[in-house]
Amino acid sequence: MYLLRKLFRPELFQGAYKKRNYFEGWYYKLISKDLTSSYAIIPGIALGQGRADNHAFVQVINGKNGQVHYFRYPAASFNYDKRKFNITIGENSFSRDYLRLVLSNSNVNIHGSLDFYNIVPFPRSLCNPGIMGPYSFVPFMECYHGIININHNVTGKLHANGTALDFTAGEGYLEKDYGKSFPSEWIWIQANHFDAERTCFMFSIARIPWLGSSFIGIICFILHRKRLYLFATYNKTRVEHMTLNDKTFSAQLTRKDLVLQLKATGSQGGFLKAPKNGLMKREIEESITACVEVKLVDSKGIIFSGTSPNAGYELSSGAQQLFNRTCAKPG
Repeated sequence: MYLLRKLFRPELFQGAYKKRNYFEGWYYKLISKDLTSSYAIIPGIALGQGRADNHAFVQVINGKNGQVHYFRYPAASFNYDKRKFNITIGENSFSRDYLRLVLSNSNVNIHGSLDFYNIVPFPRSLCNPGIMGPYSFVPFMECYHGIININHNVTGKLHANGTALDFTAGEGYLEKDYGKSFPSEWIWIQANHFDAERTCFMFSIARIPWLGSSFIGIICFILHRKRLYLFATYNKTRVEHMTLNDKTFSAQLTRKDLVLQLKATGSQGGFLKAPKNGLMKREIEESITACVEVKLVDSKGIIFSGTSPNAGYELSSGAQQLFNRTCAKPG
């Protein structure tokens, strides 16, 4: 039952029977109501070639100053529930509706408890259990992606080196990745702080290795006024154009009569560890205070137009190559 359950519930731990060259991590984005505190918390597990490589971890990035802290734990400290999303790493615990932190090293002490409410889950169906749609069922992919909470409100506080960070009435987002490695080339953007309340946006484009070759994969959505607009490779979304200049990226996507225009401008970021063959040995720069502009129109006119100054934004080291590959192809 667990094997079937986890296929249709990507938020669950997927790696129960993995022994090596595997990673799995959950990404919590947290922004306080007054926008003064912006954090990402990333718990996970990394399995390399042997026991010496294997470990659990909790990674923390302070979006305001770009400081990153990596807390390493023995792999045996990682525990999970087969029926619902609930994992523990040492004294830390994580779920779709809460997190509890007790983190300490020679540089920083972070502890506290946050609860989530008004949760907006990503919709799923029998044929589309998550954001990857039918690709969720394709075996041997390098990396799989899941959206858990499109949006939620937060209550509670974290304490960092004695400073209280109040996230009460703030907003959050929760997603995950699992597999062997992150793609070598990708761009990722996420925002849920627009003037229009409960409007959320996510965009990702990557080069996907497959059976000795590769293809350009897109997953993207915007939630506005309780309606989800989905753009993805599997629903015949087209990239009409892209531009990439230093840390500024823009693109236009089309699907049937829908047109989505986006522009992201990077800000100060921090360097997170990322997986390669299960080992957390790569580094990627991520900002969670980037600026993103989004405009969605259809044949009747503008559905939504807005800007978020508190967006997550990643440009991999291969982002320029990805841009060149995509723009070299018609459409």
